[in-house]
Amino acid sequence: MEERIASIERRLTKRTARFVLLALALLTIPALVAVLHVRLDHDFEKFFPQNDPELDHYLDFRERFGTDNDYVLLGIGHQPSVFDHDFLVKVDSMAARLQRVPFIASVASPTRLPEPRITPLGVFTVPWIRLESDSTLMADSARVWQDQRVRELFFNADGTALMVLLTAEPGLSKARTDSLLHGIDAVLDNSGLEVARAGRVHGQAHYIGLMQQELVTFFLSSVVLLTVFLFIAFRTGWGVGTPIAVVGLTVLWQVALMTAMGKPLSILTMLLPTILFVVGMSDSVHIIERYIEALREGHRKERALAITLAETGLATFITMFTTAIGYATLVTSGIRPMSEFGLYTSLGVFLAYALSFTLLPAILLLVPTPVRAEQVVRASLWDRRVHDFLRFTLRNRRRILVACILITGASGVLLTRIKVNNFLLEDLPQDDPHRAAFNWFERDFGGVRGFELDVAVADTSKSIWDADVLQQIERVQRFAEQAYGVKAIVGPVSMMKALNKAANGGSVAFDVLPEDDAICRKLARRAELFAGRDGLKSVVSADGRSARLTGRMVDEGGHVHKGKNAVLDAFIAGHTDASIVRFRQTGMAYLIDRNNERLSRQMMFSLGLSFLLIAGIMTWLFREPRMVVIALVPNVVPMFFIAGLMGALGIDLKVSTAIIFSNAFGIAVDDTIHLLGKLRIELNKGKSLAYAMKRTYLSGGKAVIVMSIMLCAGFVTLIASDFGSVYYMGLLISITLAVALLSELFLLPVLIMFFMKRRAKA
Repeated sequence: MEERIASIERRLTKRTARFVLLALALLTIPALVAVLHVRLDHDFEKFFPQNDPELDHYLDFRERFGTDNDYVLLGIGHQPSVFDHDFLVKVDSMAARLQRVPFIASVASPTRLPEPRITPLGVFTVPWIRLESDSTLMADSARVWQDQRVRELFFNADGTALMVLLTAEPGLSKARTDSLLHGIDAVLDNSGLEVARAGRVHGQAHYIGLMQQELVTFFLSSVVLLTVFLFIAFRTGWGVGTPIAVVGLTVLWQVALMTAMGKPLSILTMLLPTILFVVGMSDSVHIIERYIEALREGHRKERALAITLAETGLATFITMFTTAIGYATLVTSGIRPMSEFGLYTSLGVFLAYALSFTLLPAILLLVPTPVRAEQVVRASLWDRRVHDFLRFTLRNRRRILVACILITGASGVLLTRIKVNNFLLEDLPQDDPHRAAFNWFERDFGGVRGFELDVAVADTSKSIWDADVLQQIERVQRFAEQAYGVKAIVGPVSMMKALNKAANGGSVAFDVLPEDDAICRKLARRAELFAGRDGLKSVVSADGRSARLTGRMVDEGGHVHKGKNAVLDAFIAGHTDASIVRFRQTGMAYLIDRNNERLSRQMMFSLGLSFLLIAGIMTWLFREPRMVVIALVPNVVPMFFIAGLMGALGIDLKVSTAIIFSNAFGIAVDDTIHLLGKLRIELNKGKSLAYAMKRTYLSGGKAVIVMSIMLCAGFVTLIASDFGSVYYMGLLISITLAVALLSELFLLPVLIMFFMKRRAKA
């Protein structure tokens, strides 16, 4: 060790320090240029797993019938009834102007909706709502209310609100989407109406706007909090500025690297600056703590820094590696944003480590040493506190072990109550305007969540328009309406009923399926004239061999919908003939639920993979299987505790909470490695186990406590987020790290004394 310290000391010169700072400055210039072009993105479809058969089926389904989520819903209320002439004229004028907004493919408004009539001379249309005078409104409203399809599509149950549906052109870029929304907002602001908005197009833009605000807010909050804690810990300008410079440069380089590679910040990677700023601080704090201790021991600056780098080098490398592993295991998720989050966070941890051993030593060589008299006083206070912790622990070893066993056992019972669940807009708070509009549509219009069912004719001699095929589809459609809660279903059955009604003078008595194949085929030939080419294409394929049932429903959560999906599948299996027609659930909402469940399982797999990899590192580092137990157990207990807490509080397992375990474990294990690394150094000096452990806690205890508090403070800022996923990440990781600190201070010494003494006796 002495030879290594001497070798490092020879290379620690002010000339070398200036050269390092110049090189880092030159590397930073292009990073500053690149970061000016950073982009934000929140494309929901990127969260679907690659090479997934269900996704492949959905993409094929979308190719045949069009997308199910490129829309904007506009809801307008009016008391006592929407069937007011002046109100409807305003709605119609608004719909006409919206039709002229660039990138809008279609506008469906009840004021512009025609009712077709099929006659021997052709297809004629009659407006559902005639606006020439208000004398016809009563008759028109009665006619609308008799038609379930029109009523459910455009009106709420008591007739006090109506809906206008805008369909955007598919595949719009962010710039075109922004232009589209700007055009919509301009029309709505001048309509004289109070309009609620919902839908993916509007929601995606809303998310990106919040992301931009939070990216700046939480990064600055973390900087301020960590600055305060650094000042409390070190009371010197360089003690505050140096770690911040290291992690600040890490964040800059990492974001610049992503931007240069054409990767925008998503809802996950937007957390990178805050996470790297917090996590990257660990190496700097441990290095500075050991450096100050070496100075207090009477060593000059270069010698103290050489001792610091020699003694902390291996432990810091291992902690960096284990933290990187905790994030890198997310690459196995198969979800592009999740994989990118894991990959780039791991790279950021490596960058923080590299800067901690280049930028940090260079700055420490060039700044004045701290005032030693002040440090001695404060160090003695820390020594006394840490010594009290150790003495308490050793006197209460059995109680601590029993308490940990009881807590872990209770947590194991409670974690069985966790269920995999998710909601479409769970990320947004209830008072968010977009969430409020979503809730209004849920309450008044039977939901916003999409329902999609792919229908395929199995019998090659038949088509969708055959009477027996339509009857089976109607059977499933009726069950979906009554038992599944789907509203406003559009499909071949609703189209055939409308055709039959139109062919019989609009009589409500004929709003049923014809029982004769010949009548069905005859009406089907009029379908394109009736619904238009695009309207027909969105329901029935060109070859007439497949069709789509689409509707909307209340979002009751993925857990509830999974049960409903099973019931629907069972009904289809028991009440339809698969040799004639087959049904398969699909759609964006269906994929989101399925993806959440799959990804939650993968996060647990990533956590298990982290355990194995870190256990392997511990085995290689200490060459002793018992040390693996000592290293892992204090960090497994907090994982059980947080899982039990989630079960007790009813916090669901979803992407935003499942990712916490791998993150927290990779971070929490760092302190254990630092302490065990210091213990190993003391034992190699020939010290007794008791003395070595005392020196380990007096030397490393302050750094562990300070770093844990700083990490908790950094993550706890995230609980102010408007995103539910970010809120839970901040809350649960903070609690996990706090429990991990208690585990390091109280459980780790007990395990060391138990296992190491047994080894010594052997």
